Amino acid sequence: MTSFRNNSEVKSSSWRALRIFSVYRLLLATSLMAVVQVQSEMPFLGTNFPQLFNLSAMLFFTMAMLNHIATYYHAHFTIQLQVQILIDIVLLTVLMHASGGISSGLGMLIAVSTTASSILIGTAPALVYSVLASILVFAEEGYSTITGIRDESSLTQVGILSVTFLGTSLLALYLSRRIRESEHAAEQSSRGLASMEKLNEEIIQYMSTGVVVIDGFQNIRLINRAAWVHLGMPESTQSKKLEQVATPLARQLNLWRRKNHYRSKPFRNTATGPILLPNFSPIGESKENAIIFLDDTSTLNQQAQNLKLASLGRLTASIAHEIRNPLGALSHAAQLLKESEELDSANLDLVEIVEKNAFRVNEIIENIMQLSVRKTAQAKEISLSDYLKKFNKEYCMAKSPKPDIHLQFQSEDIIVHFDISQLRQILTNLFDNGLRYSELFFGKAYLLIMVGIEPNNRTPFLDVIDKGEGIPPKQAEKIFEPFFTTSRTGTGLGLYLSRELCEANRARLDYIPLTAGGSCFRISFAVSKQNTH
Repeated sequence: MTSFRNNSEVKSSSWRALRIFSVYRLLLATSLMAVVQVQSEMPFLGTNFPQLFNLSAMLFFTMAMLNHIATYYHAHFTIQLQVQILIDIVLLTVLMHASGGISSGLGMLIAVSTTASSILIGTAPALVYSVLASILVFAEEGYSTITGIRDESSLTQVGILSVTFLGTSLLALYLSRRIRESEHAAEQSSRGLASMEKLNEEIIQYMSTGVVVIDGFQNIRLINRAAWVHLGMPESTQSKKLEQVATPLARQLNLWRRKNHYRSKPFRNTATGPILLPNFSPIGESKENAIIFLDDTSTLNQQAQNLKLASLGRLTASIAHEIRNPLGALSHAAQLLKESEELDSANLDLVEIVEKNAFRVNEIIENIMQLSVRKTAQAKEISLSDYLKKFNKEYCMAKSPKPDIHLQFQSEDIIVHFDISQLRQILTNLFDNGLRYSELFFGKAYLLIMVGIEPNNRTPFLDVIDKGEGIPPKQAEKIFEPFFTTSRTGTGLGLYLSRELCEANRARLDYIPLTAGGSCFRISFAVSKQNTH
């Protein structure tokens, strides 16, 4: 016989089926052995050849036991199956012959084995066993008739039994194929579903909107990368409750579950994190399991601001030339008047007011022009310690009197990627603001510059800390909006431009209130590979 199936591809389900078949054979052999013990007083099987029946029953029991043990080794599936079927056909035919032929009824047991071969093999060659069984049954009947063992011929019954072998085998083969086709279709469908599930997970992970799946006990079942970043990059979220990762979000989730028409509110999970707006959606009919969508409101606000400023930039670019011409004439005339010897002190003060306001208008125009002609950031590798030492030296040399600026480095090896000219522009603005407010409130131009790495998310940061009055909470929400200023001489564009330039370099600029007074502006840089070790 040829091998109908590669053993390496045989599934555990096929081995289970073969083991069940071997158990049936073992029970059948045990029953035949019991017949040998019982029929010594009332023989009803093996009447023609008792000794042959007993020997055949013992051999059948021994082989059934060995075959059953062999099925646990999961080796040579096809060979084991072929051996069991052949043993059944041969020994059951011998037992039938010893018991009076077709009239003993043992021939029907052969049909079970031939049917099992069709089911377990599942291909057309399995019908060979039905043909072989039919040949042996006809041979047994012919031999018994020729040798005179039985006077009456039972060829009709033998023919019906042979048809039974073929019929049950064909039906079993057809059903087996249908089952295998259904199983294959189910496997294909399962693979397709698994592939779609993996694809959905990939899509969710790369969505810009944060996604968090919560069960009824507030355990985090799934969190995508965007949500992980929005919530401050917590060390681990596996098997954690939402309250342990984002307490403000957990509170809003509880309110949403209790109230039918709850409107979520923006929140910030960390001091330097983005302002997030949650949206809750139930999974199913109840609110026990829920999906939370987290949107970065700063991105939405930024888009709105960009649209406004794009329009403003186009308008400014078109009228800048017309404004600068008369502005230049005013500035020049003011300078000439200032040099006049006939000008008294009162008029000189008026001329200085004209000069200051002309300078301020020109500064506003230049800042707005920078918004309309933003250059792409040319990021380079920068060692913060080396760069800040050099920048601080050059900055202090240009100031008189020299400001009191202290540098503190958590590590001398912190590397970031940033556009050098844009970093200089940001630091100049932050230094100017910090020194001005320190001098106004503290009486001395003082700054503390701290550089380090946040322990949780390994993000490099640079803090500019002053000893000013601090910023009230209501004003702190607006300081990064364009044209918002608390200074009479400011344009209200410095901090806005600084944050814009930070975002162009994949960094963030945040205000952190200090309990001891003063203000802290933190630049959080993108994580560099050098800083992850």
